Amino acid sequence: MDIEKIFDEIIDEAYDGITYDGIFLKFHTLDKVTLSGTFNDVPILVIKNKKELVNKLKTYVYTVLDYKRLDISRSNIKKIISLLWANACYEDFSRPNNYIDNHINFYINDDFLNKDKEINNIVIKKRAESIYKETPYAFKSYMRIGEDKYYLPYINYGISNDTCYIYNIVDSKNDGKHKDIEDKYNTKLLSLSLFMKELYNYGIGRVKVVSCLPMRENKNSIVDYFIDMEHIFKNIIISSRPFECDEYMNISISEFDKKNKVNFNELIFDKE
Repeated sequence: MDIEKIFDEIIDEAYDGITYDGIFLKFHTLDKVTLSGTFNDVPILVIKNKKELVNKLKTYVYTVLDYKRLDISRSNIKKIISLLWANACYEDFSRPNNYIDNHINFYINDDFLNKDKEINNIVIKKRAESIYKETPYAFKSYMRIGEDKYYLPYINYGISNDTCYIYNIVDSKNDGKHKDIEDKYNTKLLSLSLFMKELYNYGIGRVKVVSCLPMRENKNSIVDYFIDMEHIFKNIIISSRPFECDEYMNISISEFDKKNKVNFNELIFDKE
């Protein structure tokens, strides 16, 4: 399958815009426009070495096909490449080789939370996501309430080397049950706290929170929750906010212990 030819076709179509599953994909390349002028609001894909970039795309495409057990078809390959750019921030378009390497690693680094884990009345787990999502995996959790379950917001993430990239946090569907949980807890903060502690236990001390996905028109409010977490936990430190040194919110994690402003167990468990 000629991946370079498919990639060229996507580049041509993306100039005016193409849509996948409601995601409007539009970007330009430097051979089409200059960095000045009327196109500054559209991401510019910077291709310095096309052969190298296409080789990385091939590795990514066949990694996804293998993990998702998809047929090697032209339509699947085009979808995979298109959706890859749908999950890119502006900085990723300027450094596409690094971006593709990270997303390859998101699939390869799949041993985090391989088994479901129960902490008192909370169960945490990793689940595979659709290729239409921002990342191949999501952190999911729920509370046991008698014979019932309350599902906490889930987190789309990917791990590359020693860093976890967090893309989104999404409310789970609970059919209106257990509203008292939502009155008592900030459920997004609770879910993120569980996730951050599990990351640290796994050996991850660096987190990069994606602040903006232009193809998804997503200015991510998730960064606000980490500001709250920094006030609660002394071991969660924001080293830079979006656009201070790069496009991400950069965070470092150290051990969760009793020196925190609020003990972790007191935050997540009902002690009454």
